[in-house]
Amino acid sequence: MSERVRVAVLGSSAVTHTGRWAAALVARGLEARVWSLEPPREGDPSRFRTELLPSLPLPGALRYPLATPALKRAFAAFAPQVVCAHFVPNYGLLGVLAGRRPLVMNAWGSDLLLAKDPLRRARLRWTLARADHLRVDAHNLARVARQLGVPEEKIEVLPWGTEPERFRFARDRAQRLAAREKWPETWKRAAGLGPVAASTRMHHPVYALDTLVAAWPGVTRAVPGARCLVAGDGPLTAALEARARALGMAGSMLFVGRLGASEMALLLEGADAYVSTSLSDSTSLSLLEAMSAGSYPVVSAIEGNREWVGDETAFLFPPGDSGALTRGLTRVLGESDRFDPARAANRTTIETRGDWNRAMDRVAERARALAEQGREP
Repeated sequence: MSERVRVAVLGSSAVTHTGRWAAALVARGLEARVWSLEPPREGDPSRFRTELLPSLPLPGALRYPLATPALKRAFAAFAPQVVCAHFVPNYGLLGVLAGRRPLVMNAWGSDLLLAKDPLRRARLRWTLARADHLRVDAHNLARVARQLGVPEEKIEVLPWGTEPERFRFARDRAQRLAAREKWPETWKRAAGLGPVAASTRMHHPVYALDTLVAAWPGVTRAVPGARCLVAGDGPLTAALEARARALGMAGSMLFVGRLGASEMALLLEGADAYVSTSLSDSTSLSLLEAMSAGSYPVVSAIEGNREWVGDETAFLFPPGDSGALTRGLTRVLGESDRFDPARAANRTTIETRGDWNRAMDRVAERARALAEQGREP
């Protein structure tokens, strides 16, 4: 097609990934615009120009459908050739109500995996049945989509991937220590030259960071110089910090707040271990970032993680088992150099099947094909 394909992206602009996705399409020659009920976060370096939709102080089940008239007016002016909705229950539904086709839905994991009650599943079935294409980032998510009635031919499994050029690989202890020289002074003072674990998940119940806080005192008893840098934020931040203080961990567990991509890359490049205590996930971008940087995964043994790492390339522990997590972190932080060959294997996995740029090339190709055909092939 000679003209630039027009793609309407529906998704929360308060989430960094929405803007990254739209920017990646623009970089590949498409014309993309974002419509969202949530404004971008101030200071987010990946902010993308967003057209805000009316957001009334109502439950989501009403708030998103009520934005439909405004979105229809916007679509009449923009005339998108493809609509790309992120997160099925809200923006997928809004995309259906707006009535433009073809409609691509992108499931993010929890939108399908955590839908247990019959009402939510019925709503998902209705919404998914009206998608022309469903993109998921893991096979466990594809299986749930099939259970919800999505035909096999409409499902595409495509991990978003990470950026190996940004999340540079530290192949050994010397390179990890060199990366720490670029850390902020507060991080460097906290870490010293000892082994470091990093957590980069948000502070929400599904990520179960209380398991990490409970496990950490045992790690410091076994590896006295160990430090844990906890990135991210969320509704549980204050409670997690208070619990760490109550356990006497204020000196060895530093909460560093939400980080930008460059800061996150530096953190993981200098960390000996990456920790994820998540109870549910599809493909975890945080895990892929850690694998790219060479931070050895100590992660919950959920299906989404097992699609990327196994017993030879990570320490896997039962979700919620703080004792097992203590043992895993003690082993990895106490004998960090032993795991360098596994770190190299993880980096190779990212380069071969977890590269963001290759994934976005495929997304752009799919958008062009759908625009050309006018519907799902």
